[in-house]
Amino acid sequence: MARIIYAVAGEGFGHSSRSHLIGQRFIDAGHDVMFVGSQKSLLYLKQYFGPRVKEVFGLSFAFEGQRIDKSETLKRNLLKLPEANRLNDELFKQHFEPFGPELVISDFEPFSAWWAWRKNVPFISIDHEHMLTLCKLDHPAKNWFSRLTASVVTECHYIGAVAYIILNFFESPLRIDSAVLAPPIVRPIVCELNATSGEHILLYSTTGTEQDQLRALLQKFAAQKFYIYGFDENAEYENCIFKKRSTEGFLADLAGTRGVIASAGFSLISECMYLRKKMLLLPLAGQYEQIINAQYIQKLGLGISAENLDEPIIARFLEELDKPIPSDEKIIWPDNNKFFRILQNELNKLAPPISIECR
Repeated sequence: MARIIYAVAGEGFGHSSRSHLIGQRFIDAGHDVMFVGSQKSLLYLKQYFGPRVKEVFGLSFAFEGQRIDKSETLKRNLLKLPEANRLNDELFKQHFEPFGPELVISDFEPFSAWWAWRKNVPFISIDHEHMLTLCKLDHPAKNWFSRLTASVVTECHYIGAVAYIILNFFESPLRIDSAVLAPPIVRPIVCELNATSGEHILLYSTTGTEQDQLRALLQKFAAQKFYIYGFDENAEYENCIFKKRSTEGFLADLAGTRGVIASAGFSLISECMYLRKKMLLLPLAGQYEQIINAQYIQKLGLGISAENLDEPIIARFLEELDKPIPSDEKIIWPDNNKFFRILQNELNKLAPPISIECR
């Protein structure tokens, strides 16, 4: 049995859901796992792992509309430095040091990773974000500032991992020997879905578009039905069916949709790929990871990318839905079993090795 700290970034549902899946695998294999989270990940993980979960200070982001306000984000986190130091010192002294971990895993959580680096405890990085710095990518020239900011933030998160397992949906050359590509993983509830091709388009609005404006646009496509999430109301207006937040309802509609219109977050992309759903991706402004995701989805023929939702782009997307799903060899399809084989291979390199074979 090994003692393992699993640290999870506070923002974004994808970090929490995959850490839940991977962390449970370690527990099922007989290991003692302490989870560390903040904000959203803290609340999420406590639902499933209760007292195993400890709080770390988490970086927070300030938004202006749907764009990250970089100066306000910096100001907000600098003001919280005294609180951060107090909370993290308490975490390290009261929990980390008595626990004596043999391995730290970080899903883009910097403070636990830096603690491991200072204490010479081996740690493994498992995330999608390091794709930005450790993969050789085709970068769009016009987004140079967002690229620079994202690269600096990612590089400053932590260094010195014994392995960087980069979850990604496309093949790419790697910049360092300690990096390895792994397929996206999806929640067990998604694996259980039966994908069909229904009549509706699933739209998840995160762009701040006014409801009336969106309805007016979608009603120009009267023959096409749209199921819309993101406004948290149940209502029907001609071909536009608005639905309240519901995990079960959303996944059922995802499994039966013709195609998906959403921002370009990695988790939803992974689930769409698993279910073989084409996507119209609208990356959030200034979020370079999403810009790259959307660019490669279009490049691989898995969907199209656009900066704004308008009539021509919707018409183009509806035409795209008639084309077959591509089978490009550069696509890395979601595969939980393959991911765990890659993780086991990296764990075998530790001294002593750690097994994730379930007991």
